[in-house]
Amino acid sequence: METRRYRAEDLGPLARTGALAFGGSVADWEKYYVENPRVDLDLVYVLEEDGGVRATATVLPLEAFVDGEAAPMGGIAAVSAHPAYRRRGYAGELMRALLRAMREREMHLSMLWPFAHDFYRVYGWELAGESIAYTFKPTDLPTSPEQKRVRAYEEEDLPRLMALLEEEASGYPCCVRRGEGRWREVLARESWGGAVYEREGRLEGYILYRMSDWREDREPHRTLAVQELVWGTTGAREALISFLAAQDPLVFEIKHHVSRGELLHPYLRSSYVKAEIEPEFMLRLVDVEGALNLLDRAIAEPLVLEVSDDVTEENAGSYTVGNGEVVRGAEAAEKVTLDVRQLAQLYAGYLPARQLARHGLIEPGSPEALELLEALFPVGDPWVYPTDHF
Repeated sequence: METRRYRAEDLGPLARTGALAFGGSVADWEKYYVENPRVDLDLVYVLEEDGGVRATATVLPLEAFVDGEAAPMGGIAAVSAHPAYRRRGYAGELMRALLRAMREREMHLSMLWPFAHDFYRVYGWELAGESIAYTFKPTDLPTSPEQKRVRAYEEEDLPRLMALLEEEASGYPCCVRRGEGRWREVLARESWGGAVYEREGRLEGYILYRMSDWREDREPHRTLAVQELVWGTTGAREALISFLAAQDPLVFEIKHHVSRGELLHPYLRSSYVKAEIEPEFMLRLVDVEGALNLLDRAIAEPLVLEVSDDVTEENAGSYTVGNGEVVRGAEAAEKVTLDVRQLAQLYAGYLPARQLARHGLIEPGSPEALELLEALFPVGDPWVYPTDHF
C-alpha cells in the first residue's frame, strides 16, 4: 500500500471513483480535477494498492480570514474510496498524509464539510461553525421602495462585487477568500442568477441565487435558493430582501442560509417562519504554533495553553501566549489544559470558553486563567458563504 501524489494516468480512475462515491458523471469529475480553479493537482493524493487506485483525497490551496487578514488554509475535498475497498483504513491513511503535506507547505489551518463528524474528529478536526437555514414564503418578507434600485448583474460589475465581498468576508472568522477564477466559474453557471443594488453610481449590495426547475408534484412548484446575499448599507439589505419578496408566492418558496449573527426572523412582521440550525464546517489547527501566530490579540497577562493532539505529536505541548507573541513552553503562572479540537472551536470563535469549561471539555487552572482564555478567544460569528463550500 502506497500513498502518493497524483499522476496523469490517475485521472480516469479518480473520476470513476468520484462518480461512484458522490454521483455525477465521469466526465464531470474529470472536469473537476483538470478545470477547477481551486484544484492544484500537486495536492491531489492517491492511495494505491496492488497497482490499483483504492482511494483519494484533495487539499485545496485556499485562504481563510483570521482577524481580518487572509491566511493559507487547506480545504479538504473529494475524499473518496472505491465502494469495493471501503472500511479498510484507506481514508485514514490519506488524512494523515494530508496533514503532513499541509504542515510541509505551512498551511497552519484546515477546513472541511464532513459526511460524518465522528470520522474527521478522529483526525483532529472539530465542528467550528453553524448556520440558520430559513424557508420562507415570499409574503413572509417585507417590501421596500428601495427595490427600484435593484437591477440584473452585468459582467462589468464583477470588480465591485469582488471588493464588496472582500470587505464583508474579512469580518467573519474563517471565511474563505474567493479568487477571481472562482468568481467567474460561479457566475458562468446556467442555473444561477444575480442582481445588484446600485445607488448614485455606488454598488452597495448584491444577491446570487439559483432557481429550481418546475415540479408539478409539489407546491410551490419552484424554489429560489439564495446562494449569497451581501450588503454594505441598510438600503441595500432592504432592497435585496424586497427582491425576494417580489417573487410569485404561488410558484416560489425561498431558501436562505445565514450566519448565526445575521438572523432574519427578528426583523420580520411575524417571526413565525421556519428556521433550522445546521452544522457547518470543521476546523483543524494543522500547526498549533503557526495558527496561534496568525492571531492579532492582546490579553492582560500571559497565558499557558497545554495542548494535547493525539494525531500530530508535534503539536502537543505548552504554548505561552501574550505580549503579542507565542512562545513554545510554559512561561506563565496561569494555565489552561485543552485538546486541539476544542482549541479549534475557540480559535474560530464558535463556542465560549466558559461553556466549554462547564461541559468539562477544557480545564482552566483558575478562574483567572478562564478569564484570560475568554479574552484571548472571544465569541465571534464564524461563517463561510455557501458559494464557497467545498
